Amino acid sequence: MIALPPINLLINRCRALSALDLILSPEWQYRFYSFNAHWSDQEQMASMRDGCGNEWWIVFHREGWSALKGLGHESSAWSEHGEKISAALQQSFPPAFKEFSTEPAFRWNETSFAYFHAVGGGGWTRVNDLAGYPTDETGEKELLEHLVGSPSDYAQFASDYYETEVDPRVVAQVFALHPITPQIITSLNSSTLLKDIVDELQNEIGYPRAKGA
Repeated sequence: MIALPPINLLINRCRALSALDLILSPEWQYRFYSFNAHWSDQEQMASMRDGCGNEWWIVFHREGWSALKGLGHESSAWSEHGEKISAALQQSFPPAFKEFSTEPAFRWNETSFAYFHAVGGGGWTRVNDLAGYPTDETGEKELLEHLVGSPSDYAQFASDYYETEVDPRVVAQVFALHPITPQIITSLNSSTLLKDIVDELQNEIGYPRAKGA
């Protein structure tokens, strides 16, 4: 089980990861992380896809609940149980999460792990524990690591994946949601300009604007 942070901190981390990937790869199809601050009138949505079949989605609802589902494509849970575990996870969500657990865009027929956080709840509940698969290896540890990991963890991943040097000190600034300046962008990707990404950064991701901007 991954010890996910409180909802407000998780939203901040998801925004930061999406902003970093936007800077490192302005072309959307090559990114891992995305964030849509306007998924619906009531919801924000974060997602990760690695292009190899591994993925997750998180919905953050204005009423105060949140939920996550994902697929570790090479995990033993998926290899051994396939759609059986997918169905069990989907059916184990409480009724209050029906909107999330029936959303077609989230590909519920391909799921190996899930979590939810109820309104006013004491924290995150791992749905695998409710669905009868508490000990199966699901891939969640690896796929969710940047939601809880350090700036150095992401910097190492990004340096390897994007084949460029990524300074963990710069990552730490973005993780803290410091204003993204031209200097921060240049330090991550000298071929990206703020003017080219500012609309997506502020209006889709919802990354905080600098004071007076």
